[in-house]
Amino acid sequence: MAGSTSSDDDDGINAINVTPLVDVMLVLLVIFMATTTTIQDSEAMRVDKPDAATGQKIDPNPHQILLVCTSDGEYAIDRITVKGDTDEARDQVIKDAIASKVKDDKDLQGVIQCDEAANVGAMVHLIDLLREQGVKKYAIATEKPKPKEGV
Repeated sequence: MAGSTSSDDDDGINAINVTPLVDVMLVLLVIFMATTTTIQDSEAMRVDKPDAATGQKIDPNPHQILLVCTSDGEYAIDRITVKGDTDEARDQVIKDAIASKVKDDKDLQGVIQCDEAANVGAMVHLIDLLREQGVKKYAIATEKPKPKEGV
């Protein structure tokens, strides 16, 4: 019949096109992979830790305070750079931060992460500051030696 009103447009949608969904998910995956790598690489201070074949991994936990010293003589507490006009002012900031954490947690452990090119005296000074504030446990952050090329 020529006057029929029936057409294929009246049929319901039987399938969903998932191609745009997959495209969006792949783009999001690439974005998350790129930003995760960027976030992991960024630190308040870049520190080349000394190598130690016998070092053990310590997982971060709330019972720790991270003290960092760099090769150019800067310090950081829990990845926040310590500011001070004089050495005494800087030391007081470090002591106050340690004392604040010790007050909240008597089992606080200090983790000292010094650059391989940093002055050894800086590391010893941070250990002294920890001991003065009553921290009995501390660790020195190291990394596994990199394999030698050509071996």
